Amino acid sequence: MPTKLGLLFAKLSRSGSVDARSLIVYKNVFQSVFIKGLSILIGFLTIPLTLTYISVDDFGIWMTITFLTSWFSLVDVSFGNGLRNSLVVFFNTGDTRTAQQYVSTLYFLSVGVALLLAIAFVVIGHYLNWTSLLNIRSDNPEQVNGIITYTLVSFSAQVVLKPIHSILLADQKAALAGWLLLLINALIIAIIYFGTGHLDKSLMLVAHIYNLVPLGVLGSASLYFFFVPYASIAPRYSQIDLSLSRELFSLGGQFFVLQLVSVLVFTSGGLFISYFLGSDKVTPYSIANKYFSVVTVLYGIVITPYWSAFTDAYVKQDTAWINHTLRQLNRISAGMAILAGLMLLAANAVFKVWIGPQVYVPTELSVSLMLYVISFIFLSNYNSFINGTGKVRVLVYASLIGVILYVALTTLLFRWIEAGPTSVVIAGTVWNIALLLVCVVEYRRIVQHMPPISASN
Repeated sequence: MPTKLGLLFAKLSRSGSVDARSLIVYKNVFQSVFIKGLSILIGFLTIPLTLTYISVDDFGIWMTITFLTSWFSLVDVSFGNGLRNSLVVFFNTGDTRTAQQYVSTLYFLSVGVALLLAIAFVVIGHYLNWTSLLNIRSDNPEQVNGIITYTLVSFSAQVVLKPIHSILLADQKAALAGWLLLLINALIIAIIYFGTGHLDKSLMLVAHIYNLVPLGVLGSASLYFFFVPYASIAPRYSQIDLSLSRELFSLGGQFFVLQLVSVLVFTSGGLFISYFLGSDKVTPYSIANKYFSVVTVLYGIVITPYWSAFTDAYVKQDTAWINHTLRQLNRISAGMAILAGLMLLAANAVFKVWIGPQVYVPTELSVSLMLYVISFIFLSNYNSFINGTGKVRVLVYASLIGVILYVALTTLLFRWIEAGPTSVVIAGTVWNIALLLVCVVEYRRIVQHMPPISASN
């Protein structure tokens, strides 16, 4: 029996009130509501459960390690994004042979990158004292250094497995990609919860759980998808075409720069806090950041399917759909900003119920994070459009200049103004606003060079 949601989509499709491209986006959004809702719940439960395994100080160390790996975690995604835009065209035209060549080449290059990263991390871990570099305070620094190296090597293995995520997004199956992430998080929290009375609680055990579960899920998912729905484009050694490397690295390389800069600005706050103030100061920031990230996660439900939809609209020169869609997204962003304000009012009460009295989150940190997420969601609209067109060169230059100014501003706020953990949030908000202005100008320039009149598909 068809579901009510399925009947609604069928009715909309028959009535002609929604174009085909928007209908695909709406389907992904509605499916993702359930997925992201569970992900948010799991994310909130993970923190107090993890604190039953390790102390608050060790939790701060683990968060610092997590922020460190975030610097590298989008390398595979950035190169996959170069493939993602091309695959949208291949899926539209049914050119599976060319698609298989691109996929096979990307996986071959991913294996090479993963090996180089793993070797580099082992060598660096042998000679570099991570605890001193990151100002991590631990009674067992040798173990922490080993855990960091182990986590970075585990990440290297994930580089080979994560391109399946880009393929699903290119096929406009954002909800299905969300299911993979949900499954990873659900397995992590299940192992933590059911293993409480049976496993030896330690920082190393937490590292094992967080490192090995993603490898198992992504590996199993890749095998399934390439044997069943994507068998026609499954990577094969005979289909590797190294002449495509330049194209993949050209656009993918630009995304690589953008992603590395984004990682530095958006996810390295804990590293800066640990470096300037000590790892024990990372925990309040991590908790507040997790709380307000609900807004960005919810908005991710909306914005994620639009990247490939914008690619499709740009290829078909559908300026009317692009302009109308961006106006809609900005209105939705305004509603999310109101939600962020309401979350600020409830923040202290939520923290007391969620974490208890063992961790105090300053009000100024909550206020700054609210402003940060508001600026981030408005930036996401225009950034998604520009990424979808592949016209990212201007953003690359702006990002390279901006990241230097971001680090300088962060250092100024920590050392001379002594703004504490809010330093990274303030600097990140300034970055968001500056890049938003650049994106708006670039969006207008791109649209002006497209035909002014077109029909939605």
